[in-house]
Amino acid sequence: MQDIRVRAHAKINLYLDVVGKREDGYHNLETIFHSIGLHDDVIIRKQETKGITVHCEHPAVPCDSSNLAHRAAQCLSDEVGGIGGITIDICKRIPVAAGLAGGSANAAAVLHGVNQLFELGLTQDLLMHLGSQLGADVPFCLHGGAALGLGIGERLTRLPALSDISLLLLNPGIEVSTASVFKKLNFSLTKRKQAGIIIKTYVEKSDVVGIGENLYNCLEMPVFSEYPEVGVLKDELSTQAGCYGALMSGSGATVFAIVYNRDAAHRSESHFKSRVSFCTSTVTSPVGVYVY
Repeated sequence: MQDIRVRAHAKINLYLDVVGKREDGYHNLETIFHSIGLHDDVIIRKQETKGITVHCEHPAVPCDSSNLAHRAAQCLSDEVGGIGGITIDICKRIPVAAGLAGGSANAAAVLHGVNQLFELGLTQDLLMHLGSQLGADVPFCLHGGAALGLGIGERLTRLPALSDISLLLLNPGIEVSTASVFKKLNFSLTKRKQAGIIIKTYVEKSDVVGIGENLYNCLEMPVFSEYPEVGVLKDELSTQAGCYGALMSGSGATVFAIVYNRDAAHRSESHFKSRVSFCTSTVTSPVGVYVY
């Protein structure tokens, strides 16, 4: 086998609370992740010359060693003492710097795909450990489906994945720096809903109405204060017919709605399509990475 193709699925956060700052500068989180159908395609090929080459036509995606996909390949090479040369082609569909873990999904796809392509035989647990060294969302992107995340998001407890729940995603074209959002987070002003256990129960029951009513992200406050248009977009999205609830994903600026069915999602998509830089309907996904 000379190449492998991997779908790298985006994620949303159904719940996100920052519960403390760590000595290493990171923050401890309590979050509920879910994979979604929106994905990038990552094609990994063996090449005769040594080294790692990354190609991506998206202007905001670097193709050098700073790319997370490149770093994932290098991490695997270092782990096993060399894997030969590879070329990584990334077809982007997930918006960049949008709170959907696009870069992390690409890294997860490379960890998963290179392990299979070169028959390295590394376990899922080891791949997730390596992924945690690359970024907080990489382990979940390997894990996929639904999970409760603790620590920086790397300590995962599997939850039953929601089956084909319709979603609408909007992004106003603003790239939000995750580091900047966390820096501006004021713990004294953050509303402690302590609702993680509640929404976890609704996810376990596949109660979409209950999930929609309990969506929560403490990072909305610092993002909306700097980019009020993101908050306005969320408010308008939440009033659409068939919407069970709306939320900003991760550190933004993508907002999503859980909607009644695909027809309702498509109707709302038509309403927003010409007004935002990114608008798409999709569904929940049971997987994070998938070889096809």
